[in-house]
Amino acid sequence: MSNGEGIDQNNQNSDTEIHAVHRAVMDALTITIGDAISAISILLGSEEDYKEQQGKIDNLKNMIQQVNDLTEKVKTLNQQIYKNKDIV
Repeated sequence: MSNGEGIDQNNQNSDTEIHAVHRAVMDALTITIGDAISAISILLGSEEDYKEQQGKIDNLKNMIQQVNDLTEKVKTLNQQIYKNKDIV
């Protein structure tokens, strides 16, 4: 195996790992968005007392924060990926 073949194999492995990380993050993001949509539909479809609604609103705010955090992590991962690709 020549050195070029080894580098190509490493790049392929790296790409596979990158895609796996992207997929995992996107799956988590999709689940969180689905949970947020479910929470919104519950809030809109029911007329419960104020404390229950406030608790659901708090949960929704937490989910939105999770989506924001995941979005930032995806941005960071993308920056790291493309930074590392420039090095290789």
